[in-house]
Amino acid sequence: MRLAILGPVRAWRRDEEVDLGSPQQRGLLALLLLREGRPVETEAILDALWGEEGPRGARGTVRTYVYRLRPILGDVATIESTGSGYRLTVRDGQVDLSRFRELIAQAHTARGAGASARAADLLRQALRTWQGPALSGVRGRFFELERDRLEELRLAALEEVFDLELEAGGHPGLTSEIRAAVMEHPLRERLHEQLMLSLFQAGRRAEALAAYQHTRQLLREELGVDPGPGLRSLHSRVLHEDDESPAPADREPASAVAPVPAQLPPDSAVFTGRRAEIGELSSVLRDAAHAPVVGITGLGGMGKTALAVHLAHTQRHLFPDGQVFADLGGFREPVGPLEVLGQFLRAIGVSRLPGSLDERAALWRTSVSGRRLLIVLDAATSGEQVRPLLPAAPGCAVIMTSPRRIIDLPGIPWLRLGVLQPEDALQLLAAISGTRRVFAEREAASRLVQACSYQPLSVHVAAARLDARPSWTIDQILAQLEDDLRQPVVMHEDCKIVDKPFRDAQARMDAFHRDAFHLAAVPDCGRLDPAMAAAVLDLPVNEATAVMEALVDAHVVETGENGDYHFLGLVKAFARRQALNGLGHERCQQALHRLLGHCLAGESTVGDEDLRAVLNQITDLPDTVAEKVSLSPR
Repeated sequence: MRLAILGPVRAWRRDEEVDLGSPQQRGLLALLLLREGRPVETEAILDALWGEEGPRGARGTVRTYVYRLRPILGDVATIESTGSGYRLTVRDGQVDLSRFRELIAQAHTARGAGASARAADLLRQALRTWQGPALSGVRGRFFELERDRLEELRLAALEEVFDLELEAGGHPGLTSEIRAAVMEHPLRERLHEQLMLSLFQAGRRAEALAAYQHTRQLLREELGVDPGPGLRSLHSRVLHEDDESPAPADREPASAVAPVPAQLPPDSAVFTGRRAEIGELSSVLRDAAHAPVVGITGLGGMGKTALAVHLAHTQRHLFPDGQVFADLGGFREPVGPLEVLGQFLRAIGVSRLPGSLDERAALWRTSVSGRRLLIVLDAATSGEQVRPLLPAAPGCAVIMTSPRRIIDLPGIPWLRLGVLQPEDALQLLAAISGTRRVFAEREAASRLVQACSYQPLSVHVAAARLDARPSWTIDQILAQLEDDLRQPVVMHEDCKIVDKPFRDAQARMDAFHRDAFHLAAVPDCGRLDPAMAAAVLDLPVNEATAVMEALVDAHVVETGENGDYHFLGLVKAFARRQALNGLGHERCQQALHRLLGHCLAGESTVGDEDLRAVLNQITDLPDTVAEKVSLSPR
């Protein structure tokens, strides 16, 4: 059986074409083939086939399509369920896209070895795998984007074979073939440059100059720009070289100087959850009409970098010109944009780097214009650091993480990354420590990830403890963790790892907000409304609210639907240790007394459990107050 998506979506068994069913069923097969053996979640299938408004029962329809496709594909291709979706595994050589990629890779190897004629022949073979516009016969926004991506791959191969054949002096019919490509893609400057060169090599100098003038007028009318440096350089050579045919343009062929960078770090083998976040961010990145930028912010340890890298891997197929990655260092060791631009420009084949930041930024914007490149900026800190790295033209996209929202980059949607869903946190623990052990003590494991506040970093640390103590039960690990949280000073090294994001967050605060962060964590209350926070902090309500909102922006305090505030358990344990060690016992007791007086005055509704917890914390509670509390109707 042969399967094809580089043209109409079709299949043949021996030499007889096989009926693949309805367009939607063909679309499902095409989607699975595009993922090339990687699993596809059902949500992604629904989005690809029907967009945001799928019909009722769409999941059942997908299952029906899978049921019908399995016997059609036979033993050549296998569709297996993955729990959250499906994966298609196909024998080598049975899919035209795989064959196309294989031949392109062989051509690059041959070219690198100096076998240009062999490379050109392999590229011609690769181009013959195409039977028309890719993914013909399937509809939808997803497939339109994929069709554009695949067409970019075809055009890159076509331009590369033209380069090789022009370097060899050309052949009969090459000029006509290039001219046809120019008519089909009139805004691709490289094709215009190749047409000029072909005409000039054939001794048709006047036609080459006329082709340049036509291209210049076209670009001005359509885009309001002049030809790029490659075309201008070749035009100058044609004007001034009368006696000898020129070599290829001054610069190396685009295919040689424009490598495809693949700088993404490896995706996490145990990445878990975040389905809603991935769906939200992916929808923004697919906006091909702009150069979308998405930001991910949140407290350290929530997995911002892991999400950014995982998201980039899931979307890399939309960016055939490559992916670049830079760790911008965060607040402690920020990396300047001049250095990062040098790294990025070298990655796309630029060897001569300007010295100034403005010149590098301009060259970067020029170099990526017309490309589909994915840029990942990790641990950004300011608009000044990021702004020179952003592309200006449509086609590229940026995923950025930052400890805090960067307010001087307007128009960027920011996702505040919180804790994992409880079930996802449990799955993460199982993925690291082993499913058998975790689910044999599922209830205890659930309590363990709850004690970790469902924060990915702390779940990783708890899993490391489990691995280091194979003979312990999960309840024993949990008891040890809870004991550690009660200690006034962190003793274990792994607890210091969990505390590091909180230390980094408080290091970015001034002394006033740092003290407020610590003091607000002292009461054993599940929540603080603004008036309760004002009593604890000894501030007017409006000032206390501003302070608490600043702590929310720093990601160390969470806000509820009713406008009240609360801490994650791990953050509260950290901040309380800081309060006791830094502010002292007396100041903490004063805050508890103020809160108790506020609650007894009836100015806030406090549950019995919270009130008893605060009472138990006060070490010098007068008998009269204790009696009053016990007699208060609640």
